[in-house]
Amino acid sequence: MVLIRFNFGLTRDFWILMLSLLLINMFGLGFSPFLPYFLREIGASISEVAFVLAFSRIAYTLLLSVGGLAGDLVGRKAPMILGPVIVGASYIVLAGARSWSDAILPLTFSLLPGAFIAPAVFAYIGDVVEPLKYGRAFGIYYSIMNISAILGYLIVGSLVDRFGYSFSILAVGVVAILGAFTRVWLRETRRAVKEIAVLVYLREAYGYLRQRVVLLLVILLSLYMGLASVLDSVIFPLWAREIVSLKEVDFSIILSLEAAIYSMLSPIGGRLAESRTLWIYLSALELLIKIPALLLLSHATSFLQLLAVLLLNSGLAIFVIPGLNSRLSAALSSAHRGAIWGMQQSFISAATICFTLIGGYAWESLGNVITVHIFLFYPVVMVLLLVVLAGLERRGG
Repeated sequence: MVLIRFNFGLTRDFWILMLSLLLINMFGLGFSPFLPYFLREIGASISEVAFVLAFSRIAYTLLLSVGGLAGDLVGRKAPMILGPVIVGASYIVLAGARSWSDAILPLTFSLLPGAFIAPAVFAYIGDVVEPLKYGRAFGIYYSIMNISAILGYLIVGSLVDRFGYSFSILAVGVVAILGAFTRVWLRETRRAVKEIAVLVYLREAYGYLRQRVVLLLVILLSLYMGLASVLDSVIFPLWAREIVSLKEVDFSIILSLEAAIYSMLSPIGGRLAESRTLWIYLSALELLIKIPALLLLSHATSFLQLLAVLLLNSGLAIFVIPGLNSRLSAALSSAHRGAIWGMQQSFISAATICFTLIGGYAWESLGNVITVHIFLFYPVVMVLLLVVLAGLERRGG
């Protein structure tokens, strides 16, 4: 097969992985913002929605470190193929849920394969892309994920509106299973290790955390992704349903427009993230824009206001994550990349669990407006941590 280079200088394996992500995640990402809608539909209160979403992530969080190690020791390809099959089967079971308690087990099993898939995907990108091109690679990765989400939002929103949740969730499962087969054509980058001193390997892998820059990158990624996940998957959907009274198909239009803007801008953000100094300033600007976005959300009562919030908060979020991901990948060796990515993903998941519970219970106890105001702390803290990171990088920390 001819090596695909395009103008980005990225390899055939990278583009096959991107195609697989586009197909596999289309319906899954498309359904994720409607999960709170679905749980409310089958009888969950807002605090019970938060409980289900948080509880279903616990086993996934605990397995992430193991999943990252597995990719280093047995290879990246097998988890990336088998994982979506298990995810798809779990969604097929979820389609039959008739109460919020029925949803806990299949949701839990739908997340478990991600403990092996997510570290493998991030490590694989690091394996098949040259270090100097990590920024553009991760920019394209997030662009592809959002293109997948755009298609998913529109398709799943329309399916829910026309056929209901059971049929739509069943479709999510079937597409995930079929999409897994695109990864058969990926080249394996890590051969199975037959003999290894596990304690020595772990000491070498987690020894990276003694580097202050690596530790700070892990903390920054965990805070950013954990809080962003709660806003995108819990707060915004609940605001759309409970405050603005949007139907699923209307909310899917907002999500699609936001994701379209992000998809166009993300490769540019990733390319600019390859500049160390410029990236810090652009990332700080991205974070500070979230403050007026959250303040606007606390007064949003219409379709257009909610659209403006998502465009400011998420559509322009194109610098921080590609830059953090590329820096972390560049700091790690291929032999230990999966272990650190797995641990980093477990930190993100743990942060997501905590912030989901805080957001759900704060909404019921303090009200929706105060809950949004609580989240104003995170862009401020992130900017301060970025300043620390810039100082460490200048000193070679």
